[in-house]
Order: sequence, then structure tokens, then C-alpha cells
Amino acid sequence: MERISGDNYEIIVLEGRVDQDESEELEAMLNDCLDEGKYNICIDMIDVKHICSSALGVLVAIKRKIKNNQGDIKLIISNDNLLKLFQTTMLDKVFEIYESRRECLATFD
Repeated sequence: MERISGDNYEIIVLEGRVDQDESEELEAMLNDCLDEGKYNICIDMIDVKHICSSALGVLVAIKRKIKNNQGDIKLIISNDNLLKLFQTTMLDKVFEIYESRRECLATFD
């Protein structure tokens, strides 16, 4: 898991399997962003093979907090299986999903 800071955004890069341990690390990293006043966040999930339900819960909970501060969490997903998961769980209606980092970051300009 990697965090990349820009002028008006943060990128969190997830890879491989995002399970319980990684979801706790993700929650801590996202809370650090909020504590620092960083409310425009892209979650890069291009190299994610699997994400557990607790990690999805973390994303939804943090999105609620960020919305209160006029920010947003947006996702970058290119994996068809992961995209189907977000469609099946209706989370594609909750999160804006982009195919590339460039597309996602352009929405914060």
C-alpha cells in the first residue's frame, strides 16, 4: 500500500489481495489523510485481485466523513471482476469509478 500526495489530492495505491489486515492499514491511512485536511482521494485499485467486505466498509465509512468536508473518494478500477463486484454490491452507484489515474485526478481540478 502506497500513498502519493499531490497539490489538491491524495492517491492511495492498493495491490494484490486487500484482506482484513490491509483494510485496517487502509483505514489508518485514510484517517491520516482526513486528519491532514486532505479530502480529495483517489484509490488506485488497478492491481487489486481481491478486496474483502471489511475494506469495502472502510471505503464507504470514510466517504461519508469526507462528504461532510466537501471532498470525495473516487476509485480507479480496470479489472473486470472487481468492477463486477462493485456493480453487484451497488457500490458503483456510491463511488465514481475511473479506468485511469489521469481520468480520476482530472475530476479534482
